[in-house]
Amino acid sequence: MIEHYFAALASSFERNANATAAAGYKAYMRNKSEFYGLSSPLRRQLLKEFLLHAGYPPYEQLDDMVRFAWEQPQREWQYVAMEMTVKYIKKADPGLINLAEWMITHKSWWDSVDFIAPNIAGIMFLRFPELKMQYIENWMQSGHLWLQRSCLIHQLRYADTLDRELLFMLCERLADHPDFFIRKAIGWSLRQYSKLEPAAVTGFVNSHELSNLSRKEALKVINRKNQIQ
Repeated sequence: MIEHYFAALASSFERNANATAAAGYKAYMRNKSEFYGLSSPLRRQLLKEFLLHAGYPPYEQLDDMVRFAWEQPQREWQYVAMEMTVKYIKKADPGLINLAEWMITHKSWWDSVDFIAPNIAGIMFLRFPELKMQYIENWMQSGHLWLQRSCLIHQLRYADTLDRELLFMLCERLADHPDFFIRKAIGWSLRQYSKLEPAAVTGFVNSHELSNLSRKEALKVINRKNQIQ
């Protein structure tokens, strides 16, 4: 059982828990989750040590592993599950996209979504491009804040393989969205693309009605370079 598999890691987390840090993390995350109070480097080191002995469960147990982690009150467990899931992508079937969607829509907050969207969902879309637009359209039409944010940021790791038409279409469709996290994601995705095609991003921003936040974020890199010149 997954609970027995993770028993040693649970003991390790408990031994290294820091109540003061946990309170700080909880406050920073607006009391969305409990924490052990482990820093990211420490958490990853403890996970690495655990995996050296326990190894990874077979792919067939990934769903159970993720759901177990999501049932735990401490946020570190969700981080563990997300980081472990990445290791399964090369051998995964399309069902992993459904699991990524479930992860995005449960215990949702920016810290989990901003990892899952580009590092799991986005990479799975590269592996199964024939499924991409079906999910993107479903997520856009869902009205779900975090699924829509995932649409905007799923290409963050694509570099020069990014689909510009899709990026601009998604930004345009969500341009008048009132939520901070969508407006921020519009700017973030455009800013990332501006590192490759600054003229294209400048042209898009100047020809569309974007929120001040989206516009500021989108042009941040471009404006910084202009100031240096």
